Parts: sequence; C-alpha cells; structure tokens
Amino acid sequence: MNKLILIRAGNTPWQEGQPTADESRLQGTVSLPLTEQGKESLQKIAEILQREKIDAIYSSGNESSGPTAEYLAQLCQIKTKKVSGLRELDFGIWQGLRITEIKNRYGRAYRQWLCDPTSVRPPRGESVLEAYDRVRQSLYSLNKKNRDKTVVVVAAFIIVALIECLVAHKSLDQLWQIAEQHDDLRILDLSDQPDLFAAKARQKRLANV
Repeated sequence: MNKLILIRAGNTPWQEGQPTADESRLQGTVSLPLTEQGKESLQKIAEILQREKIDAIYSSGNESSGPTAEYLAQLCQIKTKKVSGLRELDFGIWQGLRITEIKNRYGRAYRQWLCDPTSVRPPRGESVLEAYDRVRQSLYSLNKKNRDKTVVVVAAFIIVALIECLVAHKSLDQLWQIAEQHDDLRILDLSDQPDLFAAKARQKRLANV
C-alpha cells in the first residue's frame, strides 16, 4: 500500500442520545445497523475518498464496520472486500453490557484491563495481543495485494487504534488513549514503510479473569 485511509465505523443505535461513558455499551463483534446521523457523517467522508481516488475498501463485513463500508462504497461507486481478520475485538460476555455493569461485576479485572490492555482477556473473549496479531497479518496480506495503491480500511473502535499502534510504532499501553482520540478518518502515508506489517507481535502472559 502506498497510502492507507483509516475510517472508524459509523454510529449505531447504541450511540444515540450520547450516553455517558459509564452508560455506554461495549459493542465488540455484535452486528448493528448505522443510524441516520451516522450515514450523514459518512457523506462528508465519501467526498474526501472521491478526491483521494481510492482503489479498494476493506472491512470485516461485520459489526457496524460492514454497513459503514457498504454505505461508503455506494457513495463512491466502488466494491467492498471483506477481511475477517479486521473484525472488532471480541469482548466475550462483556459484549452488550454497559460499562457500569462491567465495573460492578468484574471491577478488578476491568481496572487492570484499563491500566494494562495486554494483561487481561475478557471472559470468553479475546486478548488485545491476539487481536493485534491477526490485524497485523491481515494488513500484511493487504499490503502485498495492493502495492502502490490507496486503500481504505473501515474498522471498529479498538481495531482502528491497533492499526494506528502498528503504523505509528506506538506501545499497546497507550491503546485506550489512542482509541479515544482517534478521528473518524485518518490518512496514513506508507510509501516509506514497505514491510511495516511483517514483524510479529510480542507475546505476553495473560491474567485469568
């Protein structure tokens, strides 16, 4: 890839009403449709993509990233392609719960997860390191298939942050801060990093929840 355009999945009904941090829900791999407000924000993004002359749009095809990619593809008149490795982090039995519920039921594990994202695997879910490694492998394959091309990747909350950690060589300890601060669209120049996604993720022992 010569250029990677990273787009965060659009708003779903769970974001309607702008819930507080504690009242928001962890979506994870739960598939949800876009809201009308979410579609409106994507129209502005589509205008930017048309100017960038993109070659392909990729997403997991699930969660809200799939509907986001499909909607953008219609506006830009380009086909989408699915890569399962780009799916959102699986939060296990935390998915669908409000943050306040997770704090009440799994307070100690949740606090540790916030302090050190790679040290805890959500119950029946997936670790950050496991997600990081599959995302790296997916991007490595996309990079090989799309040499010197401009590629769009639509992904959900955590995956967008993991990709930025990969591209910017940032520590996973900063994952939550990066996830909170990430814009809905970011254009990343990869022209001077041809083998960026080849390195393997460092393994780390996980705490039991």
